[in-house]
Amino acid sequence: NKLSSVLPLLHPECHSLPEPNLLPGQLSHGAVGIHGGKVRWLSMAFESTTYKGKSSFQTYSDFLQWENFIQEQLASLPQTSALQRGFQTCEHWKQIFMEIIGVESALWSLLLSLAICVAAVSVFTAHPLLLLPVLITIIGVICLVVAVMYWLGWEMGAVEAISLSILVGSSVDYCLHLVEGYLLAGETVSLMPGQSSEPSAERQRRTLEAVNHVGVAIVSSAVTTAISTVPLFFCVIVPFAKFGQIVAINTAISILFTLSVTSALLACMAPAHFSRHPGAVLKASLAVVAAAALGGALCWTGQQLGASAWRSLGT
Repeated sequence: NKLSSVLPLLHPECHSLPEPNLLPGQLSHGAVGIHGGKVRWLSMAFESTTYKGKSSFQTYSDFLQWENFIQEQLASLPQTSALQRGFQTCEHWKQIFMEIIGVESALWSLLLSLAICVAAVSVFTAHPLLLLPVLITIIGVICLVVAVMYWLGWEMGAVEAISLSILVGSSVDYCLHLVEGYLLAGETVSLMPGQSSEPSAERQRRTLEAVNHVGVAIVSSAVTTAISTVPLFFCVIVPFAKFGQIVAINTAISILFTLSVTSALLACMAPAHFSRHPGAVLKASLAVVAAAALGGALCWTGQQLGASAWRSLGT
């Protein structure tokens, strides 16, 4: 908040309070309001030593230090002092709070996109043992991308948070195509003479057929995606360059996870003789609808309990 937006809320005598703007080269500025022989208000501005290059979450600790310092100074004033309603403000605080809100909103959108992705994959695969490898792959890719960002010394800002919310949709493509190849392999692959019909052998055979069938396509897709992000590396605008780097990192990790972790999970735990028939898709759809209804009911109950708690505190 700027001082000009706060003045209309104060006493009419304070409406003419001068806004403490610093002139070029000026390090401090102050004004005093006296009414009836008593000091009614103080207005001051100064250039602090607070570093602006830190992340918003680190700068928030600086805001808390300034706020605690102001409150300590106000508490030391006499009870009859008109200055006890003092406050501190800065344009930089508005910027960091906007970025913090943006990061938190992007993280919530990450959870929402993950929930929507799980619901869609549940209906598509129609089997929990086919959903689990996809879910493990997505979570593993996101965790590894965040770890790489940490190793590179990046701090969680608006660009990083928005990129993470997009990564859920981009990291599910390759593993989901591999699962689709696994389902198609169950419909097209037949037993060769001398082959075993045991579940483990059937899973391995379907997984191998899926990798042979869609492996080249998903690797080619990953390579073209990574190459398309290379021009962004040389952008002068930093958010564009960082976004391109994040997409390239996510693409490389996604394809490696798909060809290693997802294929291994399919060969170990996927249903051996499952075929995606309409009844299974219908059951999966009903389960997703029931889970969504339960989640909505829990959110509504939590909001009602929170509202009642606030009302009880207010009374």
